Order: sequence, then structure tokens, then C-alpha cells
Amino acid sequence: MDWSEFNKAIDAGDIAPVYLFTGPEEYVKRESLKRLRDRLLPPGLEALNDATLEGVTAQQITDAAETLPMMCEKRIVTVRDWAPLMPGKSKNEEAEAAWMSKWLDDPSPLCALVFYMRGEADGRKKLTAALKKKAVCVSFDYLNDAELAKWCKKRVVAQGKRIGPQAVNTLTFMAGRELTRLAGELDKLCAYAGDEAGEITVEHIEAVVSPSLEYNVFELMNHLLSGDMLKAQQTVNSLMQGGQNPMGILAMLNRQLRQLAHMKCALDGGGSVQGVQDQLKLHPYAAKQTARQCQRLSAKWLTDMYDAGVEADFMVKSGRLRDQDALNRMLFSIGLAKKREPIR
Repeated sequence: MDWSEFNKAIDAGDIAPVYLFTGPEEYVKRESLKRLRDRLLPPGLEALNDATLEGVTAQQITDAAETLPMMCEKRIVTVRDWAPLMPGKSKNEEAEAAWMSKWLDDPSPLCALVFYMRGEADGRKKLTAALKKKAVCVSFDYLNDAELAKWCKKRVVAQGKRIGPQAVNTLTFMAGRELTRLAGELDKLCAYAGDEAGEITVEHIEAVVSPSLEYNVFELMNHLLSGDMLKAQQTVNSLMQGGQNPMGILAMLNRQLRQLAHMKCALDGGGSVQGVQDQLKLHPYAAKQTARQCQRLSAKWLTDMYDAGVEADFMVKSGRLRDQDALNRMLFSIGLAKKREPIR
């Protein structure tokens, strides 16, 4: 089930004995765990009936789950990032998984046991498969566009503000879709707007929000396509100072070139921006900006540049070129080739 189905079940009092929480959206995952705790544990009795375990054995988990609750119907045990569910081989993994899998056949009805993974559980592991079969697996994926807009509006309304669709699109493209970061950015925006401004605007966002890697690479491509090599190099330097490496930046450039080529070919063939957005699963703002970027470029030029990017990546991985040299060569290739590309 997804997190919204889980929340509805909890509100209805439908509590399973064992859960697996998995997926990238950590903010909603934490909120859902809190919702389960609040539903199960009477105020004042939380410390007596709530256990959080890390780095433990299967027997320690089952012992905690079989401990009787005190003055309430059920206790809750949360196991964080258990090694047999994570990538790589852990100590005594087969025996640990076998113990837990057998216990899952008849779990304690007096406990809600939650295997809480920060990120994804390794789907190749036998225990992950057993949990998906014998327990309730709750997937925490990133919110879709409609859910994200609703969540952002609710967050700012609680602080006496409004935010429109365009501002939400700009915010989620600049800051990303991860709710923990968005919550902080929205709180910062509400404070920045102050009492006089009732609505969070695109101008507020551009003034306050720290741009994501994807947004910076988009801006880098804008500078390259406009022939402004100084700003392009300044953007690269900023990314490097922020902890990015040349291969990461090169990979994002290649991804952007691939999306530009897809968009251009689709539009030349009578397709729509919305169609490419759906097919490539692009952010609406990114799709709109990609269409704008490729408007005056040819499909051949874009595919040639993408091929050059793939070649640069291969040369680094085959040891024929240093990563920084490959990135610099790619930057100048785009900038110089753009000057020779006729306007379309």
C-alpha cells in the first residue's frame, strides 16, 4: 500500500502486527510513524511502550516485540535500517533472515513492529520478499504534482500565506521534491515575505531559495547556449565548491542534452511538450524550460552534442582522460559549437 492508504487504515483502527516502511520520501515516512505512535500509545505511557532498535539481532527484535505492553493494548517497536534488508552481506544474514521469517508466520498481536528503512529496502534480499508477503509493505514515494501543490498550499496557509501553481512549480524545480527540504524553504519564504505580503511569489523564491543541482545544471546549460562562458564557469565553480564532482556535473549535462534532443525530435514530429513531459517524467517547469531551450536548435546539433558527452564520459571511465579535463572539454564544445549553429 502507499502512505495515504496506510494513514487511512491507521485512522480506521486497522493496525497490522508488522510493517515494512520503504521508499525515498523521508518526511512523510516520519509523519506516518508518528501517526501510528499517536494512535497506539496513550499520552504519558509512550516511554513504557515504545522501543527503537538499531544494530540488533533477530532474537533481540522478536524479544522486544513479544514484551507485554503496559497499561495499553499494543506497544510499538521500530527497527531502523536493519542490515539483512540493506545492500551488501551482513553478519549471519541467512540465519537472521530465517529466524525472522519463521517468526513472521505468527507475529505477536500485542505489538506493531515497524522495519523502518531510510531509503529503499533491498528488493533482492529474501527477507525483503518475506516481509512483502507476510507483513504490510508501505511505499513512501515522492508526491506527485497534485499532491505536492496541495501539501505546499497547506503548509503556507497555516502561516497565513498563499502560494499559486506557478510559484509551486518554480519552488519544487529549484529546491527539489523532497519534503524535508521543502518544509524548511517554505517556512523561510513565509518569514521572508513578512506580514505585508499575503502571497509567496516567484520573485520571493528566486531571492531566497538555494537552487538544487538540477536547477544549477539547467542554468549552466542556459549560459552555454547563450555563449556566456564566464557565467558558465562561475556556475561550475559554485557547484564544485558545493561538493559536486566533475563526473556528476558531466552526467547531469549529458542528461540535459538527451532531454533536449528528445524534446526537439518530438516537437519537430508534431508532438507536444506535455507528451514529452509525461514520457520522460519531467517536472512541469523543467519540461517548459527544455522546450524553450531547444526552440532555436536543430535535432542534429543536439544529438551530436549528446554523442560528444557520452564519448567524454567513456574516455574518463576508460582512463584516457581526467574527469576535470573531460568536463572542461564538454563545456567548450557546447559553447563553441553553439556559436556555429545556425538559428532555427
